Amino acid sequence: MADVHDHTVQPATKIDSKGLGQYELEEAEDVDLSAPNRSFDEEEVEPELHVKLKRLEIPVLNNGEQPFDHSTLHARTWIALAAFFLLNYTQAVALQGPSAVLTYIGTDLHNTEAQTWVVVVLSLVQGVLGPIISTASDTFQARKLFLVGSSVISFIEACIAPRSSTIYRLIGANILIGVGFASVPLAYAVPSEILPRRWRPLAQAGVNIAALLATISGPFMIGALTKRNAHTGWRLFFWFQAALWGATTIALFVGYHPPKRHTNFDHLSFWSKISHIDLIGCGLLAAGLALFITGTSLGGGLYSWTNARTLSTIIIGILTLIAFGIYEWKGTRTGMLHHDLFRGGRNKGRTFAICVALLFMEAVMIFSFALFYPILSQVLFTTDPVLIVARLQACWIPAIFSTVFWGYASTRFRTIREPLLIGFVFFTSGLVGLSTIQPGQFVNAIAFSCLTGIGFGAPLILIVTGVQLSTPHKLIATATARTTSSRALAGAVFSGINAAAFNTRLKNYLPKYLAKAALAAGLPTASLPTFITALAEGDTAALAKVSGVTSTIIAKGARALQQAYADSLRIVFIIAIPFGVVACIACWFLGDLRETMNYRVDAPVEGLHAHAKGGHYVETAQFSPRYSS
Repeated sequence: MADVHDHTVQPATKIDSKGLGQYELEEAEDVDLSAPNRSFDEEEVEPELHVKLKRLEIPVLNNGEQPFDHSTLHARTWIALAAFFLLNYTQAVALQGPSAVLTYIGTDLHNTEAQTWVVVVLSLVQGVLGPIISTASDTFQARKLFLVGSSVISFIEACIAPRSSTIYRLIGANILIGVGFASVPLAYAVPSEILPRRWRPLAQAGVNIAALLATISGPFMIGALTKRNAHTGWRLFFWFQAALWGATTIALFVGYHPPKRHTNFDHLSFWSKISHIDLIGCGLLAAGLALFITGTSLGGGLYSWTNARTLSTIIIGILTLIAFGIYEWKGTRTGMLHHDLFRGGRNKGRTFAICVALLFMEAVMIFSFALFYPILSQVLFTTDPVLIVARLQACWIPAIFSTVFWGYASTRFRTIREPLLIGFVFFTSGLVGLSTIQPGQFVNAIAFSCLTGIGFGAPLILIVTGVQLSTPHKLIATATARTTSSRALAGAVFSGINAAAFNTRLKNYLPKYLAKAALAAGLPTASLPTFITALAEGDTAALAKVSGVTSTIIAKGARALQQAYADSLRIVFIIAIPFGVVACIACWFLGDLRETMNYRVDAPVEGLHAHAKGGHYVETAQFSPRYSS
């Protein structure tokens, strides 16, 4: 600061904010040059706004409502945002691409029963590793290292996946691709913390748009490649995914330069810092989830639900998850479920807890659609991989536009509660409609998919925004990780549950429906087992050789097969609907976040300036954040 005794200063100027990007200058008799920070959080120091008045610097405190001029964001911020846009796009491609042609992948690798695990393991790895990566990135102050390192691992494994000769080798490759997918919490947290808090709904909208664009383009690409060649198509897609991971690695390395922040862990040794990462909790969670999901996959598939192998695996998994909960409650205060996240009353701890639950419920809902709507389309309406993907766009394209709308509405009215409630109402209504679909109702399926997409645009962006606004900045990555982990775990668990419920129903309905239709059409009883097997597997050559079969019998059998699938798939949406209803109710209990939706920037990647208008004494106003963790 310049020496005040060396300069003559005319009557001091008091700075009063009078709206966005404008300051009014008044003469004041004196100015307190050492005012304490009165908008002070117990957990962290608010950034101060230093205003340079001629050659005299006067610290003027930012109370969270200081006007902010968007023109002060320069290339460094926008380049960082572009890098994270690419990261979110790549992560969504890794998840959504293979899900669109799972049936083809399972058939090509001769194991359709295990095919859902190709996608499930991504969410499982994210749910377990996400909190570790987020906590470690804060503890070691190495966000860039973890982001770049995890992307490199995914790049390597995406190069290995195309060479898979069995479904289990592909699942193994996807487990390691999941390491890059596990950086999702940072992919959500960083764009929010480098922009003003009030813009966080729009920041999350941008993140979600990247994911939705991937959800559209990824399945289209893998669908087109698979249509051209069912054996090599999905393998070529993994090479494309590898190129994306490589580009993402370079973009993050070049474009993201996080500020150095000082924490309470700076003085600790490497191993002392390791001890602050909740490895015990992560181990219990990983073991519990792996056992529980494996058990639900075995039930109704390889073994019956009452088989000892199925029951023992599920029970041990549940007990391990209970042990995880007890450990996080009584064994540690700073583990995966950091206790400070749940403190602070309605607008903080309670809102955070509700948001975690809401994102869990959102995952149950969207995974039911994303994984099983393609199956519904393939069996009931078309077998063309490209057309199957095209039908999915009835959800994703409306979701892109609604995401922008929900993000703008939340930013404009400084609330997440009402837009979130309306979004869940649309979302739930779409799933209710999908649960009623019958063979031949292709228009209904598209209409209800549109309704689902309109609603889906709201939950993810607004829930993550609510989490980031209701927790201290020092825990923003931790809080985001816990929330996105709840989404990933819900997706992994309920994908297994839904697959088991669907397979159980199909095993019951398929032989019953086909037998009734074929016998009524005149098929000899002795030919029934061969007919059912050939029709269920889509083996036209074997079907033509069935004794006593006619085109009429085949046609009626095909209609019965469609009805069996429609009635079996219905259970997936029925399971998801109650979660949507509960989510609508829970939205009413969210806190008021207007006070925290201000223009404060928690972790700028550049020096930010707000230029004053209408006065000659103010040159620049620069945010100089100080961090405390």
